[in-house]
Amino acid sequence: MVDILSFDADDIEHYADILTATVTAIAVANNGLEAGAAALDPIAGQIWMGKLTATSRPGAASDEPRPRVRDENLRARVFVRDRFRCTHCGGRAVPRSILVAIHDLFPSAIPYDAHYTRGLVHPVFWALAPEADHVYPHAYGGENALENLTTLHAACNTRKSDGLVENPPKTAAIQPTDAWDGLASFYPVLIAAGAAGAAEVRQKYHREWSRRYTTLMARGRCADEGGDGDGD
Repeated sequence: MVDILSFDADDIEHYADILTATVTAIAVANNGLEAGAAALDPIAGQIWMGKLTATSRPGAASDEPRPRVRDENLRARVFVRDRFRCTHCGGRAVPRSILVAIHDLFPSAIPYDAHYTRGLVHPVFWALAPEADHVYPHAYGGENALENLTTLHAACNTRKSDGLVENPPKTAAIQPTDAWDGLASFYPVLIAAGAAGAAEVRQKYHREWSRRYTTLMARGRCADEGGDGDGD
């Protein structure tokens, strides 16, 4: 294992590039998993040992992500709308479920813990996994509504202030022409390659999330092309 104490914007993009190469190799190579493991090798075995400090509480550090919006369909809509980009730093994001699918295929290379606990999880979960965060904080009466939610990396969400954020910056990187899809288009490939193994609960988890993203992205393309999008 390689201890990782911190990461920056360049590391986030590096992680996204490596995972893109990994899932692409799985999709196109005859020996998909072997080729995927080779592509994943530059970051294989890393383990998160750092601390993330919330800016509103000097000196306070967290080993767990902030509480997440629990409506899975709503969270997925937020990520698709924001083109799988963190609206705080502009970096690419990969949904947690897809990162879990990669872990399922390469468990020792990409260790996973549901609570993102130090010493148990690969830093890609902190660096890339998105969360749907309230623009107007829930504590101040902010609604769990699409218009009041934005996409933030787990790390960006933990680091940012807990205080009122009236106009969070939207990055120029989030454009309708941006082809980044959070690797969602490769999700069926990961499932077919054996993500989740024989665990029926995990298989159901992956199938539901894959179907969710496929449906939402299809609706988005339809709307972009002037079709019968439902306005989500």
